[in-house]
Amino acid sequence: MNGTHHVFEFLEKSSLPDLAGACAIFGSERFLKKLAVKHITEAIGGDEDFVPSEYDSNHASWPSIWPDVHDELSTRSLFGGNSPKIVLVDDADKFVTENRDRIHDYISQGKGSGLLVLIVNTWASNTKLYKLIDKVGFQVRCDPPKTSAKSKTSDEPRIVQWLIQRAKDEYEFTLPKMGGQMLVDLTSTEFGRMDQELQKLSLFADSKGKVSQETIKKVVGGWRARTMWDAVDAAADGDAKRAVTLLDQLLRSGEHPLGLFGQLSWSLRRYSTTSEIVMRQMRQKKKPDLASAVRQAGFRSWGGEIETAQTRIRQLGRKRAELMLDWLLEADMQLKNTHSKEDRGRLVLEKLFVRMAKELGPNAA
Repeated sequence: MNGTHHVFEFLEKSSLPDLAGACAIFGSERFLKKLAVKHITEAIGGDEDFVPSEYDSNHASWPSIWPDVHDELSTRSLFGGNSPKIVLVDDADKFVTENRDRIHDYISQGKGSGLLVLIVNTWASNTKLYKLIDKVGFQVRCDPPKTSAKSKTSDEPRIVQWLIQRAKDEYEFTLPKMGGQMLVDLTSTEFGRMDQELQKLSLFADSKGKVSQETIKKVVGGWRARTMWDAVDAAADGDAKRAVTLLDQLLRSGEHPLGLFGQLSWSLRRYSTTSEIVMRQMRQKKKPDLASAVRQAGFRSWGGEIETAQTRIRQLGRKRAELMLDWLLEADMQLKNTHSKEDRGRLVLEKLFVRMAKELGPNAA
């Protein structure tokens, strides 16, 4: 059990044997940290009556909470039977800074009967404390998974798979793969919000426990999401003026350009994905089946969307469809460089909508 684990892998462990005296839960995702803490508590406590001792170093009313934390770690839980007491220190960055040597000595001596859980945002891997807990305890990294160890790009397929599994295990409904991708795009990979949307979507599952992509569109984001889909459709029809007008409505309602970009990204990706599927069919020496490709890419099989998508793909051509990913990358970089300057973010989105209207519309060259 020793070592550092990504939270996805950690949550898959049905039991947590040989829990040592310390654990560090670190990273940027608050919701994932809560899941990790819950998993530890349930694994050690074994029932709902088991309650860990909690401290918050940012809201402590005394200079140092270490004496109290140390005393808690030295005693058994009154309600946990033979289980070790869990002592949580939330927002523990300040606590660690002030008590780094004390914590290191406590863990090194191995005399305590409890489990110290440090919940931190920053956790440098080159410190003695990190290396010690990694060796004799365990650590849980709570950030979005990356495509590789050195990459800063989120591993979206892995996140989608996690959402599908959580929908099944926690909320008892079947989330389609494309629906999971829509959630990622519509929420900008905010795990707390994605979980709230899963809970909401579970109320719309049919008798077989399934939720359609159309329902996801309607439920996630409410009228703002529907307005964004309308803006995307307007641009794809070549109506740049209407697309920009709808964009303006969304921005006036308080939507941030970076958040809106997720929905736009989802729509454009489907065209690029369709092109990739057709090319794969050709490489396999199969007859290209455009209708099948657009369905696999996530276009709806009702409301005329399949036929409309095929028309737009033919207008685009393979090269321009593939270029859409470049459009998205370019816009994404520009949006991230705007930071909090919403006027510049608005300009980036307006230019992208105009570009869509020009390249996707019925009069496209």
